[in-house]
Amino acid sequence: MKLKLSAKSIFIILIVLIITILTFNYINRNSQLNSQKIQDQDIDPSKEGKTVGVNIEQNKPNGEKIKIIADLMEENKKEKFIKLINPITEIIKKNNITKITSNYGYIINNYSKFKLDNNVNIYNSKKQFALKTEKLSGKFDTGDMYTNSPVKIKIRNSKIQGSSLSLKNYGEYIKVFGKAKLTID
Repeated sequence: MKLKLSAKSIFIILIVLIITILTFNYINRNSQLNSQKIQDQDIDPSKEGKTVGVNIEQNKPNGEKIKIIADLMEENKKEKFIKLINPITEIIKKNNITKITSNYGYIINNYSKFKLDNNVNIYNSKKQFALKTEKLSGKFDTGDMYTNSPVKIKIRNSKIQGSSLSLKNYGEYIKVFGKAKLTID
């Protein structure tokens, strides 16, 4: 039994095949669009503006480099501040590394000032400098920092304890306020 197809039959088969392909493409496209809409609706609005695992680097023209690593960053664009959780900041100046850690960090006042909270530590191995306090605030452009919390400072073989602190020019000038206690080992 031989099957003979006329030109009319072949034309009808091609039309049916083309309509079937177009129908499948239309159905597939609609299902993809619907699944994308569902995924877009699943985004929790409370997580908007939050970034997990932050690594920020800034190179200044004078060769200074600032690197900030944090577990979580929350940005508030209306109030123009950034909250960092467990930030670690490294300031690299002529191969001299100063490391600053805390539990919370805030970049405030139109991103020109910073505030560190809870367990603030500053360490510079080349200068043999270590500072511990609970809170520290400062300005990015001048490198001035201050705190009204008790501080503990270790410089080489000396230890200084005080009730508050002021640092100028990234720690080149340090002033301890209140009852200061100096211990030399």
